[in-house]
Amino acid sequence: MRPYLRLVLGPTLTVTLSILALVEIVFLAEEFTGLLETIVSTGGSAFDLIRLLSWKIPEILDLALPIAILVGVHTAVGRSRRDGELVVLSAAGAPSWGLVSGFLLVGLLGACLSFAISGFIAPASSFAQRLALHEMTVSHIAEQISAPGESGTTLVTNGTDFVATGTPDGPPSLMVRRPPGSKPWRYAFAGDWEVLGPDVEGNGTFRLGQVSAFGDLERLDGKTAEAQLNRMAAGSVKVGFSMEDVLPVLDNVPRRQERPVLPLTLGIFSFAAVNTAIDPQRLALTIGRSMLVPAAVLLALMAVCGGTVPGVRAAAFPMALIGLVLTDLVARAWLGGFSTPRALTLATLFVAVAAVAVPISALRLAGEALIRPGRG
Repeated sequence: MRPYLRLVLGPTLTVTLSILALVEIVFLAEEFTGLLETIVSTGGSAFDLIRLLSWKIPEILDLALPIAILVGVHTAVGRSRRDGELVVLSAAGAPSWGLVSGFLLVGLLGACLSFAISGFIAPASSFAQRLALHEMTVSHIAEQISAPGESGTTLVTNGTDFVATGTPDGPPSLMVRRPPGSKPWRYAFAGDWEVLGPDVEGNGTFRLGQVSAFGDLERLDGKTAEAQLNRMAAGSVKVGFSMEDVLPVLDNVPRRQERPVLPLTLGIFSFAAVNTAIDPQRLALTIGRSMLVPAAVLLALMAVCGGTVPGVRAAAFPMALIGLVLTDLVARAWLGGFSTPRALTLATLFVAVAAVAVPISALRLAGEALIRPGRG
């Protein structure tokens, strides 16, 4: 096993990491435009953009890992096979099965990495990204409230409209329109104002200075009186509001896809009753997804072996890719049909064993053909 790994592990990792980097760049470039619009609309910085992009990396990495390692193994082993290096090792006493067992070990380590990414790192990154987006949105709205710009700011809370205008070089002004029937005033124009709070309970206050306030006249015979207003002047008025009515409320409880799967492990394999904190189906799907990595390694070896079979040579690698995709689709669809912990456990074990056992059986039948260079 070791001689083969020393020969082809380095090239395999090089190709795999190169493909992963390329896929990350492509997908992050696609995400860049949407995140840039979010940054611009919330007044974020370049650091915020980099931070949001970095939290997308684990999810993309987990999606690309099986295909990247399939290409890496196929490229490195295929090159060594064509150059006759594998035959030299076999002639020197290294058993040909050592190539399969060595890469199976690599695939199982990759499965652990995939499980860690999809089960722990990606959910934590998704949760952190949602918190960061909320923080940026809140900061932007709070800044709009307290420091209006030339274009003005409109805010609605508890049925009250606040329209703030002003220029950076001039005093700010604020127009307040309260719901119909508000007493003692409905409209107010403030030439000097500021936001006080929020306090520990999340409540704030608009302090209005230099106020001109107006109230609606009562209805006469079911008809609103003609444009007449009662006017009153006040030196200072305070209008209270709740910050929850102004700013988006943060749901700081991790959602289903934002929770790590570790707390679920005990529930699925103990056959215990499932409570609201346990999601055995998600754990089963995560395990099934991680087993794609060793399946990809073995399918790549099968493609290398099939590359010398007449009539199969050109289709060997595409068939391996199709087989990997079908394995993922079938496993997800099948595991999604079970709901009880016991059934999910048995189904997960079957998927894990089948993903490895089927290609290993095919490689056993191939025997020495895996390391012999092809002809023609």
